Amino acid sequence: MTTSSVSGGSDERLALAFSQHVVRLQGLLERAIAPALAAQGLTAAELDVLGALRSVGDPYQLRPKELTARLLLTTGGLSNVLRRLDARGLVSRVPDPQDGRSHNVRLTPTGIAAAETITAEATAALHGALSAVPTEMLEATLRQLRSILGAVDGVPAVSPAAERLPEARPQG
Repeated sequence: MTTSSVSGGSDERLALAFSQHVVRLQGLLERAIAPALAAQGLTAAELDVLGALRSVGDPYQLRPKELTARLLLTTGGLSNVLRRLDARGLVSRVPDPQDGRSHNVRLTPTGIAAAETITAEATAALHGALSAVPTEMLEATLRQLRSILGAVDGVPAVSPAAERLPEARPQG
């Protein structure tokens, strides 16, 4: 077995095949959660924003710049998403106590409930989509993907935060 990296001259087709499989899997998983998103009247980008805010814990807020860094959204795309979420009463903009010129984005109580609901529904849909894959295979693949992301993104492959699975939060 060779240990050369893709950037080190190994077969470029391997990099292409890997990326094609990742994109295909992403599409399949997005299709699995599409009914839950439609039922809640949300887009995938809105789910991402709600999920990012929910994941930081109380008071469920981040600076817009932090949101763009966490998500694959441009600042313009994020502004559009935030405008829609604000119009639905799911987020609010609150003054940044550390910088009076800027604002943080915070989940409202309605937004927290919506984030909890859609996260539970999306998680159930993803579980269903992946139910044919053995748990051991998912765990091993998750470890490998973390290592690959670390190599590509420059983030250490193993950190305590990276090793934790997302918390399952009960509805209610």
